[in-house]
Amino acid sequence: MTPLLTALIVGLAAAGIFVLRPLTAKIKTVLNSNPVVDYQIKFQALQLVLTAIVLLLVSLLNPANFARFFRLGDVNAHISKIAWLGVTGTETWLEIASSIGVFITFGTAIFMFFQLKKAGADYRYFLFSLLWALPFSMANAFSEEAIFRIGIVSPLYGIFSVSAIVLVSAVVFGAPHYFGMPSGIVGALMAGFLGWLLALSLVETQGLLLAWVIHFVQDVVIITSMILMSRKKA
Repeated sequence: MTPLLTALIVGLAAAGIFVLRPLTAKIKTVLNSNPVVDYQIKFQALQLVLTAIVLLLVSLLNPANFARFFRLGDVNAHISKIAWLGVTGTETWLEIASSIGVFITFGTAIFMFFQLKKAGADYRYFLFSLLWALPFSMANAFSEEAIFRIGIVSPLYGIFSVSAIVLVSAVVFGAPHYFGMPSGIVGALMAGFLGWLLALSLVETQGLLLAWVIHFVQDVVIITSMILMSRKKA
């Protein structure tokens, strides 16, 4: 029953995120003159409400696991050996986050650079975009980690193998990014790998901090770029 309820909760939450997008666009109240900033203010607020509902439901499914994972965790916990990534198993998650995280961020930045170039973004608005992107990224990273990591790992931990759980998180997180940002097959694969890595970090550090930080950094790059793309060169 728990796996079915988990699939229902996370599935509805993922669908809910897509529903929030057109719903947000229909809100006529203007909170900021920049359309992307205005959209993000409304969207992130609504998404946090959805996240609170998901966390409440997931906590009821398995209170013990929820208490185990919904905390900061131990960033100095050792990562499992991952031969294809060159990870020996002697490294801590903090070390992995500091190294692999840089490469992931670099890849995200390259992808978004070409989007910015295509859009003809005006880089004079970079600081404006970055300052707004910081709070949006904090909120978005928390919401998506709560839904796609806590929402999957917490109820399923102890029922399925860790490898199966993190794979589910990767697929469920990666697939919607085909229509998101980064988009397309490349975007979905990038997001899928990130989802897999962050789910594994949640399990092995038994906490959300590292997953949130890595996700936050990616969102800063993405959302800064999205706001910049709304400011085109004259």
